[in-house]
Amino acid sequence: MGSRRRDLRALAAAVAALLLSCSFRGASASSFGDNFEITGAEDHVKTSADGQTWYLYLDNKTGVGFQTKERYLFGWFSMKLKLVGNDSAGVVTAYYMCSDVDAAPQRDELDFEFLGNRTGQPYIIQTNVYHNGVGGREMRHSLWFDPTADFHTYAILWNAKHIV
Repeated sequence: MGSRRRDLRALAAAVAALLLSCSFRGASASSFGDNFEITGAEDHVKTSADGQTWYLYLDNKTGVGFQTKERYLFGWFSMKLKLVGNDSAGVVTAYYMCSDVDAAPQRDELDFEFLGNRTGQPYIIQTNVYHNGVGGREMRHSLWFDPTADFHTYAILWNAKHIV
C-alpha cells in the first residue's frame, strides 16, 4: 500500500458453522491460545483432541471469531476451511486481513467472504480490497468445487509490490 507501513492482523470471523485447520511452522507445540485470541462467544469454539482443528459455530444469539495475537507487515497467510453444509442462506463466513483496528476508518483490508447459499446452489466467495478505508473492489467468484465436502486452502500473499 504505497510507502506507508501497515501492521496487519489475520482475522477470521465465523458467523456460520465453520471448521478450520491450521499449522504453525516451527512451533509444533503451539496451541490455539498461544497464537490466537477469540473474539465473540468463547463457548462457541471447540478444539479437536490433537488441537489442530477448531470448530466454530453460531446459534440464534451469537457467533464467534478469532484473530492473531501477533501483527505482521507482509506475509503469506493461509487457512484451511471446511464450510458447513446444507442451507446457509443469509450467513457470511469471513477470513480477512486488516490493518490496526484503531486506524479505522482509514484501515487497509483484504477480504474473503464465503456467502451462504440455498441447498443445491453454488457457493460464492466475495473478495474485496480496502485502501485507506475505501473499498469498491468487490468481486464474486462461483466455486467449481464443494467447500463443504473437505478442507480447502485459501491464501493471501501480500508483499510490498503485490497482493495475490
